[in-house]
Amino acid sequence: MADQLLDTSDIEKSIAKYSRLSSILIVITIVIAIACLYFGVILTTLFLWGLLTVIPLVAVITSISITRKKLEYILQMRNDWGSSQVAKKRDYKVIRPLFDYAAENSRNKDYVDEQTWKDLNMDQLYAKIDRTYIDPGEAVLYRMLREPLFDKELLAERSRVINYFQNKQQSREKIQLILIRLGHQFIHSNIYALLWRDSFTKSRMKLFYYFMSAAALVSVLVPFIFWSWMLVVFPISIFLINLVIHYSNKRRTDIEAVSFPYLIRCIKAAGELSAITDGEIKLRANRLGALFKATSGIVKKTRFLFPTMSSFTDTGNLFEYLSIFFLLEVRAFYDTTDELNKHILELRELYLALGELDALQSVASYRASLDSYAEPVFDGHGSYLEIKDAKQPLLENPVPVSIAIHKNIILITGSNMGGKSTFLRTIGNNVLLAQTIATATASYYHGSFFRIVSSISRTDDLAVGKSYYYVEAERILNTIKSFSTGISTLCIIDELLSGTNSIERLHASEAIIQYLSKQNTLAIIATHDLELAERLNGLCDFYHFTSKVDENGLKFDYLLRPGIATTRNAIALLKYLGYPKEITDKAEREG
Repeated sequence: MADQLLDTSDIEKSIAKYSRLSSILIVITIVIAIACLYFGVILTTLFLWGLLTVIPLVAVITSISITRKKLEYILQMRNDWGSSQVAKKRDYKVIRPLFDYAAENSRNKDYVDEQTWKDLNMDQLYAKIDRTYIDPGEAVLYRMLREPLFDKELLAERSRVINYFQNKQQSREKIQLILIRLGHQFIHSNIYALLWRDSFTKSRMKLFYYFMSAAALVSVLVPFIFWSWMLVVFPISIFLINLVIHYSNKRRTDIEAVSFPYLIRCIKAAGELSAITDGEIKLRANRLGALFKATSGIVKKTRFLFPTMSSFTDTGNLFEYLSIFFLLEVRAFYDTTDELNKHILELRELYLALGELDALQSVASYRASLDSYAEPVFDGHGSYLEIKDAKQPLLENPVPVSIAIHKNIILITGSNMGGKSTFLRTIGNNVLLAQTIATATASYYHGSFFRIVSSISRTDDLAVGKSYYYVEAERILNTIKSFSTGISTLCIIDELLSGTNSIERLHASEAIIQYLSKQNTLAIIATHDLELAERLNGLCDFYHFTSKVDENGLKFDYLLRPGIATTRNAIALLKYLGYPKEITDKAEREG
């Protein structure tokens, strides 16, 4: 079944068939068990031998249940493919620390900063792209979107794996099946915090714990060899001492050990994935195989930490007592942490490798949800960008825009709500997606590599007493300081210095734009200020959006046109909203 690509309708029929068969067998098993017990008590104990027939029936039921669950997973994967998972619950406190750690410990500052991430509504776009199945996938996808690449080969290799997931359904579903079985952690555990901590709990008492474990064994054997009622006190004393050791350690170690089960599942999943060595993931699978071999010893060390031995009694207390008496959990915990310390780098790499596979299959599913997309073509020189039919990825029915940028300063004019801010975000989103997941929501994308910095959503920072203008001016200064001679900067600004008076804003904005025109940057600036546009004639390329307001309301076509805007709608909008005629007439006379 794993080697055959089943039709979705056949899977649904098989699930229904296995469910019916499982129910029938369960009823038969119960009837046989009750009958054998009844007649064994009423007639003869020979009937109790009939209970042995229950064993193969239980085995068959278990096999059917496993097969049915696998088919249910496959059906879920197919239903999820190309479908948005925006409603999925996401805990960004768990998702983003991987990126935060990388940002804090890297000399490379070319990641997307907080302001730009917020300006481009990237939390919402991340949620739209995210179709991951495992926690490492969520974290790696988030980090991927915040760390643009500047290497054609790296992006091309990433795109090849995405295409592999798109075009090789059978292999993709094998990988997805392993990932979906691995699933997510319990809400109170965090494997990232486990693997990226500074150090693990160690104990200088480890040898003592082994000594007390040996003492427990001796205390059990000695009374049988040299019988004396006094020797019975020996095992009781050892048990009480080990009881104190067990629970004093348990309070300290539970916080760490809670993530161990998921870590073990990750290691086992790496071993399963290493067997899938076809196509573009062969090298990744081979590396996962090597990581599995290096870390599989950890699985053995945890066998007494998470035992499946509740069958000793109804409550599983027997194993708990044995664990306490022989310090099984305590010794297993410290053996495990020692092994983790030895292989922490391999475990981190395993986490990232699993996460990347999951992230890239998620991107492939996102591509499948798009009406059209383009794999970007990159030119490593200058500040060049040409996009055709670019769509805003967060809108359901966006109006496509096309632009070929020849000068390094683009000024966008137009009336309120005409589409300027949406256009800025559309360009920013597409450049970021092109350099992270090799996918542009456009029909064509050709451009240079860019660092991306924006200043769109600004507010007063009341917490530190900074005004709107102060925050904006500080942001622009930080942007200017970030320019480099290496990689060009895509600088996206909505309403430059809009937080101050018009005269100073005009002169300061003109000076800033003239400065930007001399830098290694591509600046796209939206403004309402037509006088500023006229003063910069010849320095910039100009585009505009237009609108119409009449008695029937606001009308926008959201089409990008060359040149400076010739229409305004501010006063017309006041009329439409029903402002007193005295106000609108005076505004028109003096406007």
